[in-house]
Amino acid sequence: MSRIITSNKQLVRTMAMWSFGYGSNMDVTALQAKKHVKVIEHTPAVLPNFKLAFTIKAMTYSEPAYASVRKLEGEEVHGVAFLMDEESLAELDRTERGYNKAIVTLKAYDGRDLEGFVYVPMEEKTDEYLPSKRYLGVLCKGAKQAGLNDDYIAKLEALPTYNYKDHPEVLKAREERLNIVDKLKEITNEELWNHKTENPWVSCLGFVIKQNSRFGSHKGRDITSRMLMQYHGIPIDDNDDGGRPPYPLVKSMTPGELEYVTSWLDHYHLGGIKGLMIQNPEILGFLKEFKTQQDSGETNFELPPIPQ
Repeated sequence: MSRIITSNKQLVRTMAMWSFGYGSNMDVTALQAKKHVKVIEHTPAVLPNFKLAFTIKAMTYSEPAYASVRKLEGEEVHGVAFLMDEESLAELDRTERGYNKAIVTLKAYDGRDLEGFVYVPMEEKTDEYLPSKRYLGVLCKGAKQAGLNDDYIAKLEALPTYNYKDHPEVLKAREERLNIVDKLKEITNEELWNHKTENPWVSCLGFVIKQNSRFGSHKGRDITSRMLMQYHGIPIDDNDDGGRPPYPLVKSMTPGELEYVTSWLDHYHLGGIKGLMIQNPEILGFLKEFKTQQDSGETNFELPPIPQ
């Protein structure tokens, strides 16, 4: 559809298109803050003859699966239809570059039929995986904010999530770290930063691991504060500290915060992406500046505002 927008006393014709958010894109506040999409209008809607499925395998042990949809007659997915302009569409396409688009007719809760598109996997898969508790929480939050059907929200809330206790290898790795933490040599931030490209190192909760990463922003730095922001839905790249002090105090983290950040340490310690990451990598040491911060019991670290 086309819309007329008045700017500087000139009429400018711009194209706008409806898209359907069924995963994290149901949270319109986060969609605008984190993915920089300017939402012109949004409304709760139904995508008929599709099923919500967690078939996008992602980061084992931390964010094991993301939501997708697949065609299935008689099923339906509730979500948020949102209207955006061409510039925002291009921005969202860059963010969702691992997906294709399917042209669909959405059934808005207010009775309208909306012609638009939905992001679908490039390759249709049927195997499903358990999402993280954080990720499922994002879906439930977005569904509630959008005023989706109560029965559908209850169905989302009842879905199972990843639990580290179901994975013996994770329990073993956590025990190993607990046993060696006091014996690890200290590694400085400067040393860590020198391993950002070749022979990369990653630090999480102070543990420095010789490991590759899918994310360039994780290499050669500590990711504790970055993952803490991820947990709370805070725009990461807009607020990133580069892994520099001050660091959050581990003792001050909530159980949910600490478990989520620890799950990323599990991801790197166990080589969560086979073919890309080293299996059974070496724990090289412990980040000196992180240890100093924890030992002091004090920090000036503050989380940026958490989107509501």
